[in-house]
Amino acid sequence: MGKQEDFIYSIVPYIANWVKYYGWGVTSAICAQACLESGYGSSDKAQHNNYFGLKYKGDRVQCYSEIFESRSAEQLPDGTYVTIVTNWYGFTDICTGVQGYMQFIDSGKYDSAKKASDPRTYLQALKNAGYATSINYVDNCMKVIEKYNLTQFDEGGTMYTNSSLVSYIDLSPGNYGLRDHKIDTITIHHMAGNLSVETCGRVFHNKKGNSNYGIGSDGRVALYVEEKNGAWTSSNKANDMRAITIEVANNSGAPNWTISPQALNSLLLLCADICRRNDIKALVWSPNKSDRINHRNGCNMTMHKDFSATACPGPFIESIEGLIAIAVNQMLTQSGYVLNGYDYAPVFDPEYYANRYADLKAAFGSDSKALWDHFCSFGMMEFRQASDEFDPVYYKAMYPDLVAAYGNDNPMYYFHYVAAGKAEGRRGHA
Repeated sequence: MGKQEDFIYSIVPYIANWVKYYGWGVTSAICAQACLESGYGSSDKAQHNNYFGLKYKGDRVQCYSEIFESRSAEQLPDGTYVTIVTNWYGFTDICTGVQGYMQFIDSGKYDSAKKASDPRTYLQALKNAGYATSINYVDNCMKVIEKYNLTQFDEGGTMYTNSSLVSYIDLSPGNYGLRDHKIDTITIHHMAGNLSVETCGRVFHNKKGNSNYGIGSDGRVALYVEEKNGAWTSSNKANDMRAITIEVANNSGAPNWTISPQALNSLLLLCADICRRNDIKALVWSPNKSDRINHRNGCNMTMHKDFSATACPGPFIESIEGLIAIAVNQMLTQSGYVLNGYDYAPVFDPEYYANRYADLKAAFGSDSKALWDHFCSFGMMEFRQASDEFDPVYYKAMYPDLVAAYGNDNPMYYFHYVAAGKAEGRRGHA
């Protein structure tokens, strides 16, 4: 992502929360205003956390922290520009910068805008009430909305989601709150003990530390801090505001602090899932600390010990960080039909699956996710053919050694083909 998207990702959560708090406003429109008014966070006024060109108007805004002087260009009705020098509100951080905008609108003559539910109506009402002097203000804002698909954040939408791999949730108050940076980093920690996900969650409630996720030695995944929030994990706020942090249980103690195969498998799946949902194209590891903490050469994996005098994540995890990156990146190049780390694309084609079975076509149409869910939950158990490359009935009849190994455990024939059979040159169909 570029700097424009970085700015959008940093400010949208605050806009959405303040819109919800006040009960009026259109997130996409307000975000577009911030983008244009602040040059995507690069203007001199943005250095004072004034992202909306808010001129000082006495007590119209209550949350400001300073008043500063600066110049600005304003457009006259004839299209010409004049430069003005005036006082502006300054704020302590991005959160109060957005709050200041809401207070500014709430205390002004913008009642018609506060009744609007779509971005263009909202922007036009502000323009009509004298908020902006630019002749093309509304159209320019709408172009930003369309370019970056900002309407996805309206009606309570958010850019952050949590992993569907989670089987246990124990949300803890130990976090920084809404992120001020897009998610682009993963930091793997160790529990320094063989804690269950339930025990780890209870520990987090009793101390000033936390993580977004936890993984037990049994491979179960827990959610402790939602991805939208930065967790208190790495002794470094800047890292935790951009990283997803993961605590992994140890199945042995010092000095190596190893982790179980089940935990490692879940860790790989979770990292790949985090990358897919947050548009992280690849994990990049460097054994050089300076590369990691400065994100040089695309490095986006950090360690707790990079920021604090600790052994975390322990010698074992540290020794395989590079291998984790390789494995996750291989998973990222797979199709969207991955089960337990294996790409099931050779045995599943949603279009083929729907067209072959009328009941599925009638129930799910061309909804590839619904078809994939059915295939995983029922299709393999029912021995349905879901691609022209793989006929499970043929595969079972063709190879007696597989029948001896798997018997009537139908899903195992699909698994064998994607995990080994295809690479071995075995035929999947007549």
